[in-house]
This record gives sequence, structure tokens and C-alpha cells, in this order.
Amino acid sequence: MAVSAAALVLAVAVASISAVAGLFWLLFLDYCPPETCSAENAWISVCVALAVAALVTAMGGVVTIARISRRTLAWPVACGTLVLCAGACAIGFAGYVSATGI
Repeated sequence: MAVSAAALVLAVAVASISAVAGLFWLLFLDYCPPETCSAENAWISVCVALAVAALVTAMGGVVTIARISRRTLAWPVACGTLVLCAGACAIGFAGYVSATGI
């Protein structure tokens, strides 16, 4: 149960830190020349990645809590949630970098 709780806390922390970082990336996107940069694509990639990360974390949390309450093995679900959340955030960062041409 401790591993499950730690993995879920880390997943929420990753999603929260990514949300704050994504907000700052988009807020300070002052200079974006149209030839090499697309502010709209950067916005879409960050928002979609954060939405997917939030959805995965919420669903993984519900499934993990349900498995804990049924006294079945829950840590693989929690660790999978952490990996999927971090992966969604990394893909969003890659999309932002690709859209802005950094």
C-alpha cells in the first residue's frame, strides 16, 4: 500500500509541476516568429498533454484505490499511472519544443 500511495503522490506531483511549468512556458512565449514558431501549436500540445496527464492520474488513482479496498495487488497500477503521467508530460514538452523551434 505504501508503494501505491507513493507512486500516486509522485504522479500528482509530476502533473502539478508540469502544469505550472507549461503555464510559464506559454506565458513567456513573447517572441515567436511565424517562420519557425507556432504559438497555437505550442498551446495545443501543452494543453492536450496536461489534460491527458490529469485524466490518466485520476483514472489510475480511482483504480488503485479500488484495488486497495478489495485487497488486491495495487502497486502495478499506481506505478503504471506514474509512468503514463510522466510520459504524457514528456510528450507535451516535446510537442512544445517542436512547435516553438527551441
